[in-house]
Amino acid sequence: MQGSRIKKRKRSGQSLVETALILPLLLLLLTGIIDFGLLFNTYLVVSNASREGARHAVTGDTDIQIRAAVSRAASSLDAARLSITISPDESEGRSTGDAVTVTVTYEYSMVTPIIGAFFPETFEIGSSTTMRCE
Repeated sequence: MQGSRIKKRKRSGQSLVETALILPLLLLLLTGIIDFGLLFNTYLVVSNASREGARHAVTGDTDIQIRAAVSRAASSLDAARLSITISPDESEGRSTGDAVTVTVTYEYSMVTPIIGAFFPETFEIGSSTTMRCE
């Protein structure tokens, strides 16, 4: 009887050691999945904001209206890190058939410090959309 008690104690200690060895790897994997999901979401928001700005540009809106449309489309992002470029400017004139390019860039930083240690502090996510004026 005593031999079976000793074996039970050894096995419970073994599972504790296995958990201690695997848990950091699982947490690293989980934080990586979370950061990648947030990064991909940011890319989708920036890409959509660029398209939305181009749609407003081709219908004859002013640069102020285009920037407002991009800001509304990217409202989930920090506006201080968002950059909007419209080419050609409204002052240069845009007529029917001219191409208008709206470029949106965003400075992204990783959310979790564990994954952030493997990447630069911030990096740019950008999208550019070109459409012809109506």
